[in-house]
Amino acid sequence: MNDFVFYKKRKFVDLISDTFAFFRKYASNYFSNYLVVNGSVFIATGILFTVMFFFYSSLPSGFGTGMLFLFVLLLFSIFLMLFVVCFPIAYTELLEKNPNRTDITSKELLGNIKKMFPRAFSFGLISIFIIGIPYIVVLYFSVSLFGDVYVLFQLINYFLSTLLMLFVQQAMLLYIKDKEGYFSALSKVIEQLKERFWDKIGATFIMSLISSVIIAAGIIIPVIIFFMTSAVSGFNFGIGTAILVFVLLLIVVTITFVVSNLQIFLQILIHLGEKEAEHSDDIDLIGQNVEE
Repeated sequence: MNDFVFYKKRKFVDLISDTFAFFRKYASNYFSNYLVVNGSVFIATGILFTVMFFFYSSLPSGFGTGMLFLFVLLLFSIFLMLFVVCFPIAYTELLEKNPNRTDITSKELLGNIKKMFPRAFSFGLISIFIIGIPYIVVLYFSVSLFGDVYVLFQLINYFLSTLLMLFVQQAMLLYIKDKEGYFSALSKVIEQLKERFWDKIGATFIMSLISSVIIAAGIIIPVIIFFMTSAVSGFNFGIGTAILVFVLLLIVVTITFVVSNLQIFLQILIHLGEKEAEHSDDIDLIGQNVEE
């Protein structure tokens, strides 16, 4: 069985095909660990949203209650995003040492994820101000200039959002995985994107499109089930409906974040491709030829 090669610069088609090749090879071990490590966070998120959906109106009204729910929701969202982002990075780091491993354990992954948490959190916090706010400003001016030309505005919006996704995730990997300084990571990404730019942004856009279609299907079906069930019960919401909403929300959250691994791993492939020169002995083994 050939090793999956991580340190290889890939063209557009190879980035897409090798992302799926990775999951064909490691899917069983990867996703079983993924659900174990992230499952408790998914369940907690589902409970929180269910409580908000059914019981918020019965709680004491006021600014304090609203802020409490917002804070708890924000806290869960941060933990969820940290686990979701750090998991594929932690998994890949273990595979880099031995690509033939299919026995990676949740304990190993949790150990790696815990080490990444502080840098992952600080990257997100800093990026809100350094990247997020400037992006909002650019988007605002784009709306002002091209808002009346719908097709042109959408093209600009798709390009900017895809570029932002590519840029932020590559900087994040340099900061978290390679432990670069924040601004050093940003400048390094700018240099790296000068090479194979259209391959990278094109693959990012296509994978985003594929992920969006799968997630949309995963959301629409539970929504249809909810409304059909509610219509049968005459829209009388009780404990049974609360349980149904919890289960459906859990399905939606799980599908959304499981599918997000496609985009994150694509970015990892782009990132590791920049290290090809450091691992030239591996060039003869091509990821897309991995035997299942």
